[in-house]
Amino acid sequence: MLGRRRFNALLAGAAGWLALGRPETGAAAFQEASRGAVYAAVGARLYRIRRDGDRLVRETPPLVLPEQVHEAWQHPSGRYFYVASSDQRTTPGNGRHHYLNAFRVDSSGGLEPFGNAVPLPHRPIYITVDQQGEYLLSAHSFPSSITVHRLDADGSIGAMVEQRASLDAGFYAHAVYFMPSNRAVLLPARGNEPEPGIHTEDPGGLYLYGFEDGQLTNRQTVAPDGGLAYRVRHADFHPSGRWVYVDIETQNLLHTYAIGADDRLSDEPLYVSTTLVAPEAYRGGQTTSSIRMHPTNGRTLYVANRGRGHQVFQGEQVANGTENTIAVFDVDPDTGEPTLVQAIDTHSIAVRTMAFAPDGRSMVAASTEPGYIRAGDSLETVPAALTLYDIEADGRLVFRSTLPVATRGEEMFWCGVVRY
Repeated sequence: MLGRRRFNALLAGAAGWLALGRPETGAAAFQEASRGAVYAAVGARLYRIRRDGDRLVRETPPLVLPEQVHEAWQHPSGRYFYVASSDQRTTPGNGRHHYLNAFRVDSSGGLEPFGNAVPLPHRPIYITVDQQGEYLLSAHSFPSSITVHRLDADGSIGAMVEQRASLDAGFYAHAVYFMPSNRAVLLPARGNEPEPGIHTEDPGGLYLYGFEDGQLTNRQTVAPDGGLAYRVRHADFHPSGRWVYVDIETQNLLHTYAIGADDRLSDEPLYVSTTLVAPEAYRGGQTTSSIRMHPTNGRTLYVANRGRGHQVFQGEQVANGTENTIAVFDVDPDTGEPTLVQAIDTHSIAVRTMAFAPDGRSMVAASTEPGYIRAGDSLETVPAALTLYDIEADGRLVFRSTLPVATRGEEMFWCGVVRY
């Protein structure tokens, strides 16, 4: 694993790693860009993924981060890209090395690292950048919290902003987003399922904060039924700014909330929708993962159903038949109501992330790890994979191919697009 000192020492030679071209300038030019480079991370290695006809090809050599890639976000100008890395996995443990890493984006979507890896106090599960490109926020699961860093004019990561307010961040922050107004921040805190004899349930909740000059202030908490059985995971906003869609992880539900003029959310969801084709056939280990609006049409929403339930067969843990699908919802433009219109097989187990072409014509779904399935009287290995879909004019998906990925005991934890 490449440590921080080694990572920083390599920066001087990075020009030979990926050449820097002339970037597009200005947020407007970036928003109009229709090209995107897909990247997928296996452990600390960040690979560029190329489409060749209906196939995906993983290019080498990869970029190597100081620790396992957890999340990434692009600067609104399009010129810079930020990656969060950590040596801690999904549970509290011995993780000690957590970083923010900055890259310049060249004219072909290539990434050139610059500046030092900036240490963080805790594992960063999610990061985001405000719409003006002035601040980078990190959500931390243990302890559940947010850190704020200033971004300098050259795109480098500046000083951490000490928060004056004592923030309520619930249990197990899982993501962080700027509201469409850019004046408030939304933190989904997932909570934790109870474990008999170990601990009681940690409730989940949506935490809304005011945001001004890098300072966060408590504004609203949304937690139906006190946050019990409310495992909020991720969110995405309708382009009109009127609604936010939240996936409820272990309940496999989609909640739609109204956004008021003051950024406050409706206290209760306007709509509650299942993400499953057969919710009555729940077998355990069934959750949601990513949720994303279509990048251009404003009327299609996608939620990944992640089936990680197991049963024992021939002495091995095999998949128990849970749904591994991408659920596709039509969104009513007047009411915001989502309607499930398609659930398409991911051809893999445990999809965690989705990456969309900027023009909205294709999508790549990434699963974290391999698994076993039962095939008659034998075992069959399903590798971790990148799954390619084309997107029809109505938002529905058409399967094209899968690219198996040998993770070798690591996880393909993140996949996304760098626009250029």
